Amino acid sequence: MTTHNSERVSVSLGGCDPATLAREFGTPLVVIDEMCLRSRMRRFREAFIRPGWASSVTYAGKALLLAAIARIAHEEGLAVDVCSLGELRTAALGGVPADRCIVHGCFKTPDELEAAVKASVRHVVVDHAAEIDDLDRLARANGVTCDVLLRVNPSITAYTHELVQTSAPASKFGFAISDGQALAAVRKVSAKKNLHLSGIHCHLGSQIYDLRSYARAVDSLVDFAKAAFDDSGAAFSIVDVGGGLAAGDGADSDDPTPEAWASAIFDAFERRLAGTPLQRPHVYVEPGRALIAQAGTTLYRIGVRKRLPDGAQALIVDGGMSDNPRPALYEARYSVCIADRPDARPDGSYVIFGRHCETDRLFPDAALPDPQPGDLLVVRDTGAYTYSMASNYNRFVRPAVVIVDNGRARLAAARETLDRVLALDVTESPT
Repeated sequence: MTTHNSERVSVSLGGCDPATLAREFGTPLVVIDEMCLRSRMRRFREAFIRPGWASSVTYAGKALLLAAIARIAHEEGLAVDVCSLGELRTAALGGVPADRCIVHGCFKTPDELEAAVKASVRHVVVDHAAEIDDLDRLARANGVTCDVLLRVNPSITAYTHELVQTSAPASKFGFAISDGQALAAVRKVSAKKNLHLSGIHCHLGSQIYDLRSYARAVDSLVDFAKAAFDDSGAAFSIVDVGGGLAAGDGADSDDPTPEAWASAIFDAFERRLAGTPLQRPHVYVEPGRALIAQAGTTLYRIGVRKRLPDGAQALIVDGGMSDNPRPALYEARYSVCIADRPDARPDGSYVIFGRHCETDRLFPDAALPDPQPGDLLVVRDTGAYTYSMASNYNRFVRPAVVIVDNGRARLAAARETLDRVLALDVTESPT
């Protein structure tokens, strides 16, 4: 752990000087502000405390899951949502007990299901009919009962990018409510001696600003719970509303607050449950991006400045779509400044590109004060779905991740080495 104090620059990341971080750890560099992350986690937990209700906040690990991040989530009282054997083992490496893990996935491999059963995770979220039989067989073979949530699809098209709509009619996830698949799944799970059906799960998508989408989801989930109760007497003790709350897509984004999100969900439950025989369920939510996006910052070094044929001024930095594919995938936007003059008056708008063999446009219109090669760029709100989606495109190595707090920095993930990437190549000549 290294101390990084400086009074030279206005930008401070957890009390650390970005230039010092860049010199020690290199660029591109993902920096996570620990206090910001912990504060977000605490705020979400407190927002979902409501008299007369039981609730739990789960960290959606797919946003960014490293052992150090999993440990922080556990210390802050959150469960952890994992979507692969790699994520399950990462959570364990971070000290998260298996009974604090919820296992998701639309196609879990036999190894992943077996690991979940043997570890006695809190819940397995079942996504398709064959998985019910597979999970029951594994639970029976291991002499245990596996706790199950059914992922249902209420056919709600949330207002967000189509590629991150996960409960729309064309979504691959879950059991459709509309054609009877979900009711059939309730009956099937209820008949399995080694499965215990605790409740239902739904996840609308990502970057959702309109909280009315969650009210619609709650209406659909409660209506389905009543239908299941009437059909087979099934009683769901847990209803998981998922995550997807919007966060951190540019300085001008008007992010919904945790408190408003919680009120929208609880108010919808109270309204829809009135007059039904159903008891109040234990409400789960699974934010990921909304917890960690704002805690993250990426540092890039400018390598090239040039004028494009259309007259635009362009910058090329030492990273790009291999460390942040979101601009290419979803046209995601971020706030950008120069580390040692963040408040200087911009002299124009710049197009910022990564250095990969694609268009690789990261930021289309960053207002900056005369940026030059060698300058350090600070890109805010990059904690979610950057490092977790990083690749070796063009045989780039993945960046390092550091956690900063109170002027000190520690590695959470070392920079990948080129030797490690090349070691996967098989070079023997065929015989």
